Amino acid sequence: MREEKFINDNSYIWQNLEDLLNKLKSKKLKSLSKSELDSFITSYRIVCSHLSYSRTFFGESKTTEYLNSLASSAHSYIYSTKSSGFKKVFSFYIKGFPELLKQNASYMILSTALFMAGVIFSFIMTLINSDNAPAFIPPELIEGVKTLEDGRSVWDSATASASIFTNNIGVGLRAFSLGITLGLGTVYILIYNGFFLGSAAGLAVNYNVSDIFWSLILPHGVLELFCIFVCGAAGLIIGKSIISPGVYSRKDSLIKAGKTAVYLACGTIPLFVIAGIIEGYFTPSDVSAEFKLIFSLISFILLCIYLASPFIRRKKISS
Repeated sequence: MREEKFINDNSYIWQNLEDLLNKLKSKKLKSLSKSELDSFITSYRIVCSHLSYSRTFFGESKTTEYLNSLASSAHSYIYSTKSSGFKKVFSFYIKGFPELLKQNASYMILSTALFMAGVIFSFIMTLINSDNAPAFIPPELIEGVKTLEDGRSVWDSATASASIFTNNIGVGLRAFSLGITLGLGTVYILIYNGFFLGSAAGLAVNYNVSDIFWSLILPHGVLELFCIFVCGAAGLIIGKSIISPGVYSRKDSLIKAGKTAVYLACGTIPLFVIAGIIEGYFTPSDVSAEFKLIFSLISFILLCIYLASPFIRRKKISS
């Protein structure tokens, strides 16, 4: 094919790509509509093919130089325009994490249900008879709950907060990592730690200190318990991938599920940190129990709004 005919036959494609590149000079690749983006990618691929042809048959001609410049410019937008690491992380926590939870809602529900089963069982058993409490919680915690009505003489808020925070992070990590035991370890961790909370709550009712007890638990507990449920869901995902790999091999199924589980577990990090700050500074403060409970309710509402963000965005888009 003669160079002149080659130019005449294909110049409209080159011009289309050049027009799109000119549009992108003042905008980003994401600013293109779907049809324009498809056209941009298709034109780029064709231009790359034309560049290869031109180099072979026309050497270092002006046509080859032009196509090389055109392809290089398009290449920089396609392969070099990347979000910064910070922007990606920020985007994940604002949009990606709630969306991922929505996609794995069934595991989240199951994780929460297992924990609550432990809570309800131990709560009822302790409520029936306080002597059943040692079967679920250690003696020092029992003594701490007993003395709450005496001005928290034994309950050292600072020490207790640090202990509970450390324990809850450990619970979350174990619930996640023990998914490798076909999920059995995750189930055990969730139910066992539900026993802890339920029995302590039962004691608080028996000793008429529920308001003080929950004012010490809920300000940070709303976020910490949510994080434990998420980590439990991550562990259950791993367990399910091993038990029922579906169309994948068990290895591939585990790798695929493991990525999702890791993202879920990582999503809890900022929430654990926020809970730790609340636990270290707000929970031990002399603020009234009523105010702490109001604060807990507000944090729960904000958490619900955060988790509902994927549904809210989707509704806005559809309308």
